[in-house]
Amino acid sequence: YEVGDPYWLPNPDPSFLAGLHAPLRPLRIGYATRLEPIGEVDALCCQAVYETVQRVEDLGHTAEEVTFPDLSDLIEPFIVVWQCVLAEAGVPWIVLDKMNRWLYWRAWRINSGAYLRAVAKLQQVARQIVQFSSPYDVLILPVYMHQAIRIGEWQGLRPAKILEKVINWVAPCPPFNASGQPALAIPTGTFGSNGLPLGVQLVGRPADETTLLSLATQLEAAYPWHHRRPDWAAVLEGSQRSEDRPI
Repeated sequence: YEVGDPYWLPNPDPSFLAGLHAPLRPLRIGYATRLEPIGEVDALCCQAVYETVQRVEDLGHTAEEVTFPDLSDLIEPFIVVWQCVLAEAGVPWIVLDKMNRWLYWRAWRINSGAYLRAVAKLQQVARQIVQFSSPYDVLILPVYMHQAIRIGEWQGLRPAKILEKVINWVAPCPPFNASGQPALAIPTGTFGSNGLPLGVQLVGRPADETTLLSLATQLEAAYPWHHRRPDWAAVLEGSQRSEDRPI
């Protein structure tokens, strides 16, 4: 925190480093594998969530499935703010990819009133998300709705279609961009059908990074993953299938 900052929190106590080894009481954990209006998570990403839930229960925590709030009201204002940030960032449009270049030019149609309404809507949705998650110490969610895509896999699509696919893919992340809750992605030590690592997202209460760091450390100690390596043959095979698939 610097004097004059419009938003601030007290310095973490204990520090984030000390929080890695802070004693961890039994936690109440919620988990979800379905996010409206997108739907159910890919089966393998779903499996990663269930495996992590089993692990936290084995470590002495309690976990229960939750129905995550419908995110329909988040999508449009999030896109408006995204566009305005692109226009204001000072990045030359020529270096942007196809989708962000499209969003950049569309941003110039957005007036100040539309921007302020979008920000107000994001704040409203953020309050709903924090209120929903407040009974739980931690939420376990997928990081993405399906496995990683090949670099450039969507480049042949129209910008609007790419945006639609991105929204559907990253749906578990923007709610906490909006709410400001601490969140981190951890590897599970398992791999998808494309040979690439699968992870899950841990989300905490506002300003409670210590609990997240402690839980992540506990999981890593009990279920180490450093020795796991991707099956590169599967990665290459999956890449080839992507290249052969019509757009």
